[in-house]
Amino acid sequence: MISKENIKYCIFIAFISILIYKAIDAPMKFISGISGLISFFSPFLLGILFSLLINPMMMFFEKNLKSHRLLNILISYIIVFLLIIIGFKLIIPSIIDTLNTLIQEIPNYITMLNDFLNRHMSEAKVLELAIPHIQNNLNTILQKLLDIFSRISSDLIVYIFTITSVLFNIIMGVILSIYMLYDKEKIGRGLKKILYASVPKVRADETVEFFKISNDIFYNYIIGKIIDSLIIGVLAFIGFKFILKIENVLFLSFIIFLTNIIPYFGPFIGAVPPILMTLAYDPVKAFWVFVFILILQQLDGNLIGPKVMGDQIGLSALWIISAVLIGGSLFGLIGVFLAVPLAAVIKISIDKYVNKRIDFKDSN
Repeated sequence: MISKENIKYCIFIAFISILIYKAIDAPMKFISGISGLISFFSPFLLGILFSLLINPMMMFFEKNLKSHRLLNILISYIIVFLLIIIGFKLIIPSIIDTLNTLIQEIPNYITMLNDFLNRHMSEAKVLELAIPHIQNNLNTILQKLLDIFSRISSDLIVYIFTITSVLFNIIMGVILSIYMLYDKEKIGRGLKKILYASVPKVRADETVEFFKISNDIFYNYIIGKIIDSLIIGVLAFIGFKFILKIENVLFLSFIIFLTNIIPYFGPFIGAVPPILMTLAYDPVKAFWVFVFILILQQLDGNLIGPKVMGDQIGLSALWIISAVLIGGSLFGLIGVFLAVPLAAVIKISIDKYVNKRIDFKDSN
């Protein structure tokens, strides 16, 4: 006689097999379906993410102020919003100034490139063949850039709707997170009751343990990564401003902070804008910018990162690269950021399953 456990196992295997078949048979439709599902649930996912980020601050105020939980949640959000507003007030003028400078300097950059190519035309036959082609296409490239800007302006309505949708999801996420934080114990007890009523106690205990581990990994990674990137951004600002004395310091430091959040590839991406923008007006200083960023990356990888984040992820470079590529292709920037802790959870689950199967076979 087939047991209920075997029936559940067969249904689970059949479901996974169908998913794998659909992913192989029509990968783009499969990816589009998953992305659509994630987009539908994005307010709830954002609510969970905001709850994880706000919870430590709320608990701090709850412990020290001894005030009502709702007041602690509101104080926490007010502080976060004030920090965001201050950050935007500092960063946005710098970004606008940098973009205006770049737009004004594009003709000068093209002239400099033409002069450089003309000076070095006689050095190699390969360059003699390539340079006229490059020079002839500079105007074409510039025209294509202008066309891109024109297309962006014509698609402004689409962008406005997209931004509105994102803002709506964020607002709904904030509202849902307030409810989640306010009733978190009640929600936790309710979910536990449903879980223990639906599956055997052993499975329920394993599921509760899994979610505890997942919560610790996600929380430690997200908070640790933000703190680590903030430290690197501040160090970059100090180095750019007082040691190297380059232009657009605030904007370039913000790029370093933002890209450092991206696992593995982020530091390399963040190094490009400061080097290129400095190269435009001082090649020697651009070299020292490169050296400074290299030292900063080594400092982060060997000292700051391990001290702030510890080794709670425990993933090899191959796992991290694969997770970032898959997460980015499926869910964009959010996928890139959350791919590493999700991969860590999956790896822990696989390791536990494998060890359990080995122990079971050894006992028999």
